[in-house]
Amino acid sequence: MPEALTFERVLLGTTFLLNGGLVVLLGYRKNYRVFPFFSSYVVLNLLQGIALFEVYRIWTFGSTASILVAWGLQFLVILARAFAVAEICHRVLARYQGVWKLASLLLLVAAAFVSLFAWAFSQGKWRSAILSLDRGVELAIASAIVVLFFFARYYAVDLDPAVSTLAAGFFLYSAFRVLDNTLVEQWLIHSTRLWNLLGTVTFLATLLLWTWALRQAQRPATLELLPQDHYRSLSPAINARLKALNEQLGRFWHAEGRNT
Repeated sequence: MPEALTFERVLLGTTFLLNGGLVVLLGYRKNYRVFPFFSSYVVLNLLQGIALFEVYRIWTFGSTASILVAWGLQFLVILARAFAVAEICHRVLARYQGVWKLASLLLLVAAAFVSLFAWAFSQGKWRSAILSLDRGVELAIASAIVVLFFFARYYAVDLDPAVSTLAAGFFLYSAFRVLDNTLVEQWLIHSTRLWNLLGTVTFLATLLLWTWALRQAQRPATLELLPQDHYRSLSPAINARLKALNEQLGRFWHAEGRNT
């Protein structure tokens, strides 16, 4: 038992150091300018660890004050993670304004649905609401990243290696959290320590992926829509199906704007 506790502490310490190293790397490479929401999430996640350490040092674990602080911080981290994933989607789709408008609308609808779902199943208890929100957000993140990858493959959209690695890290962590929340609590409830350990290992692997992705300075994304005559010159780099989809959505949003 003491050996297991020592290993857990070493693992948690390693994760904390990697998280801090990623924050330093974001500042050194100035990638916080390219990924501001992702950088905010990483910083907030680091601050959460520091704050919880101090909270549990000052108050006992399970006290009312420590529970309030812990769940409040978790709520902020959930929101930051959702915005970070939306930023990645925007990075991929921003060049195609019609497609991005549709994607952003779907993300907003998904966020509203997850929030309502979390509150409906919480029975008015805010801690249960945050837990349900966490589960829903992780499932939405994993699904959004899978759809993003399939979209990029189907329409031959070139994914920046750093962006694809960041997305893979979010998917890895979110997929495990979904598995942990839906399966472990029902069938492996007595193996809480084991699954907490696996969760730490998963986040450690995620941090390694993110650190590798951002080891070099990243260029800001080109947000403006390409001129129509550039599509032909760039073909087949830009898929004809994506061009047609973007034009159709562009006409739809333009028509909607005139009607309103």
